[in-house]
Amino acid sequence: MNALNRTQTTKMRPVTLQSAPLMTLRQRILRWFKRLLVLSLVMLLVGSAVLGGVYAYYSQDLPSVDELKTYRPPQVTKVNCRNGQTCAEFFVERRTWIDVKTLPKHVRDAFLAAEDADFYQHSGLDYPGIIRSALKNLKPGGMKSGASTISQQACRWLLLSQERSLSRKIREWILTPRMEKALGKDEILNLYVNSIYFGHMRYGIEEASLYYFGKHARELSLGEAAVIAGTVQAPHRINPVTNIVRAKKRQTYVLNQMWKKGFVPEAKGREALELPIQLGPRPATPVGQYYAEDVRKQLVAHYGEKLVQQGGLRVEIAMDPRLQAAAETSVRTGLEAVDRRQGYRGPVGSVSAERFATLRPLMETRLAEAGKRRTDEVLVADLGVLKDDHPPVVEEGADPKFDPDDVVDPDEPTDSPDQLLTRSIGIRTLSDGTETVGWVTSVDDAKGFALVDLIGKQARVDFKSVAWARRRDGAKLGNAPAKMSDVMAAGDLVRLRLGNALPASQYIEATIAQLPIVQGALVSINPVDRTVLAMVGGYDFNTSSFNRATQAHRQPGSSFKPFLYGTAIESKLFTPISVINDAPEAIRDQWTGKMWKPQNFEKGGFDGPITLRTALTRSKNTVSVRLIEALGAEKVIDFAHRAGLKSEFTPNLTLALGTGEVQMLEIANGYATLQNQGLFAEPISIVKVTDAKGVVLEEHRAMFEQTIAPEVAFVTTSLMRSVVEEGTAVAVLELGRPAAGKTGTAQEYRDAWFSGYTADFVTSAWVGFDDHTPIGPLETGGRAALPLWLSFMKVAHEKLPVRDFPVVPNVVQVRIDPANGRLAGNAIPGRAESFVAGTEPTETTTTPGSIDPADFLMHDSKGPR
Repeated sequence: MNALNRTQTTKMRPVTLQSAPLMTLRQRILRWFKRLLVLSLVMLLVGSAVLGGVYAYYSQDLPSVDELKTYRPPQVTKVNCRNGQTCAEFFVERRTWIDVKTLPKHVRDAFLAAEDADFYQHSGLDYPGIIRSALKNLKPGGMKSGASTISQQACRWLLLSQERSLSRKIREWILTPRMEKALGKDEILNLYVNSIYFGHMRYGIEEASLYYFGKHARELSLGEAAVIAGTVQAPHRINPVTNIVRAKKRQTYVLNQMWKKGFVPEAKGREALELPIQLGPRPATPVGQYYAEDVRKQLVAHYGEKLVQQGGLRVEIAMDPRLQAAAETSVRTGLEAVDRRQGYRGPVGSVSAERFATLRPLMETRLAEAGKRRTDEVLVADLGVLKDDHPPVVEEGADPKFDPDDVVDPDEPTDSPDQLLTRSIGIRTLSDGTETVGWVTSVDDAKGFALVDLIGKQARVDFKSVAWARRRDGAKLGNAPAKMSDVMAAGDLVRLRLGNALPASQYIEATIAQLPIVQGALVSINPVDRTVLAMVGGYDFNTSSFNRATQAHRQPGSSFKPFLYGTAIESKLFTPISVINDAPEAIRDQWTGKMWKPQNFEKGGFDGPITLRTALTRSKNTVSVRLIEALGAEKVIDFAHRAGLKSEFTPNLTLALGTGEVQMLEIANGYATLQNQGLFAEPISIVKVTDAKGVVLEEHRAMFEQTIAPEVAFVTTSLMRSVVEEGTAVAVLELGRPAAGKTGTAQEYRDAWFSGYTADFVTSAWVGFDDHTPIGPLETGGRAALPLWLSFMKVAHEKLPVRDFPVVPNVVQVRIDPANGRLAGNAIPGRAESFVAGTEPTETTTTPGSIDPADFLMHDSKGPR
């Protein structure tokens, strides 16, 4: 038994020893499993609570997706000119809404391939893509990657903002599924292609198509559709106008995606890929930017900013595009002539040869990247940006709504500062008159020329074209240059005006140019209907939007005198042949109490007793002062106000010389009242306004009022005709038709004016500095402003018949003896003179050689003493 027991005990012990450890391991596994399960449940509950809290928190105040069912984006207000063409648009976003169903399938598929191939399969969010994106972004040195579906992008554009933040992304993730439930896929795609940004201030596929290819979106080819769709990724950098190389690279990606995803056969995609990107005609530079902005301000004052910028108004304005273009050319050409007389201010900057050698290859690349409209087009660079030599903060065409989250281009390295700098250089199409900035490579005094690098081409500047370029040092004008190096040196950045390619040469002819500092303005009115046909407010709207035709108040100088002389004629105390003494005299101003001795423009130029007509013809200041002293300043101010000058004037003797400040538009309208037989009406620039539904909101026609007697206006016009025919404005005779007008030069040559009219147009021109600095010695109205007026009026009168001013009732025209103002009778031929009826002379002059009984005592037997 003992043995048996020992045996059994021996056999049993291993079993006992083995079973205990197995139970412990199971228990441990079970224990840890339970712990993990509890922890997972806790984490799930906490995570759910956190997610629920985040969802609840970020769901607060979210916009309703139901709004998208009836959503329509801001509409453009279109402005049509006198000829019916659209000449301006006011908008927050330039967009033309189209229905995506009207687009060919390959156009719609291009967007799917470029942005979201599974658009019709997912429910709004691409969860695998979000995870992949997160992992890439967490990887050290990894490129930023986005995972936004088309639905997300549409949601962001329409309901949220482009803010780059986690909170915006969370709201986007919440709203996108809601939008998917509220709208169908086609509706979302429709919102997407009409809302997104495509660069160069174009929103929606229709405006992008028109801008880049000059055709409607429904007409896009497969290759063009791939370019447009590819632009969405980074519209300010990939668009084909800014960078055709990047656009081609992106087009290649989109077409590859299209055949890989089964949207098009590979053969068709490769065929499209082989074709070069051919851009459509670029939009012409609009005319009338000053005019359009003045109209916009009037509309905003009446209807508010939102309705004007987003309400889709239709506005008809009085601007004539042909005349507006002529006015802008006249102002620019005239101001450049004045600016040249003031000397050359030197290069815009300089760049060392070493620095330029570093930048030049990058600039060549930039030029190669720029898109051409046609194969024979020649592009040159504008290197003006190099004068600052630092990269811009935002590249050309960038838009504040662009979202960097969606830029995904891992194959492209980050741009260096030099690349950013050279990418911002301007691109110019070579044509006669193009202005650009180039780098002077060499100056040859012996041969009299300089060579200038434009990257795409080389320009040659001959010394004879820069002989005007006297260097200016402050107010002092230097000597005329004697050699080419007196004007420029190697390394200079110089502004050039390009001509044509020189015969048998690789060079382009050019001359130096500079942007004038002196400013000018011009307004032209149709006196019959009082519409403003043209309005220019400065040299260049893009550099200064201040409208000097409607916003500036300047002294008109002697161009105010017609209103003074009109007052004299209206009083019937004076006629065109009234004699007033042109002599120096110290006068006490009865309004200010100060002593004053008026002077004429010509120092020491006093002619003694002269007629009123002669005094205005020669712009005699002394006679004007005697007139206002005799008439009273209040009567002159009243006459000017009735003519259309709305400015307030201080009554004093200096008013006779045009010291009261006026706006150009009002003085032009005052002249229009004189031209139109004394009929006053407000000037009209906005003719008609209708809302988006076609309801007329306002309509304007001239409402004339007889504020000045027709005969007074006619005789005043007659006086101003002498200014043109034999006075300070004889250059107007080049028009070859009857005209009347008056020059004006303010004190110290601060303002130069010419205002005048024919039977067809009333036009006023002004030249001056914004800070009232003197323009320069002898820069009178006749020299500085009249050329602007004349250049415009020559174009305005092309093909128009010659017409004279019609004689009005109550005007008497008689022949007078210029020597004494009496009726000529049959004694002498005399000269025709116009009078207000009742003021004409009644006595007849005597026959030459005979004795006038009135002068009997002045003669003896030997003749007059």
